[in-house]
Amino acid sequence: MAALAAAGLFAAACGGNNGTSGNSGANGSTAAPPTHLTDSNSDTIYLFAADHDGQSVCTASCASYWPPVKAGTQLTGPAQGGLGSITRQDGSKQETLDGHPLYRYLGDHSPGQTNGQGLNLSGGLWWMVSPGGVAITGTAAPSTAPSGTGGYSGGGYTGGGYG
Repeated sequence: MAALAAAGLFAAACGGNNGTSGNSGANGSTAAPPTHLTDSNSDTIYLFAADHDGQSVCTASCASYWPPVKAGTQLTGPAQGGLGSITRQDGSKQETLDGHPLYRYLGDHSPGQTNGQGLNLSGGLWWMVSPGGVAITGTAAPSTAPSGTGGYSGGGYTGGGYG
C-alpha cells in the first residue's frame, strides 16, 4: 500500500503544470504541436514513397484506397510556402507539400486514425507527413481513435496489386 501511495505522489509531482510553460493557452493548458499533418476534419494525411518528380503514380484503384487530397484543402500546421498542387493524369488537381503529392487512407474510419502508416501497398510505402512536409517513417502503433466499424483496422490489402 505504501508503494502505491509513493507511486501516486511521484506521478503527481512529475505530471503537474506549474504554470511556467511558455506555450500555455488562456485556460492554462499547454497546446502540443501536431505530430502529423491532418486536414480540417482531423483526417491523417499521407505521402506515397513511390511518387517521384512531384508526380503521383497512385492512379486507378490505388487512388480509390488512397484518395488524393484535393488542391486547396486546408491542412493543419504546414508552412504556407511549401503548399502547392499538381495536375493528375485524370485532370484533377492534387494538393502537395514540398513537392510531395498528399493522400488520405480509406482504412482510416475516424478522425485521428493512422491505419495507413507504414503500409507497403500499390508498389511502395505509405507514410504520415510531418507538419514540416517530411515523411514520418517510424511505424505507428495501431490507431486508438474510436471507430464505428466493429474493429476493422484497414488491413487486408497487404498484397498490393491494385493501382
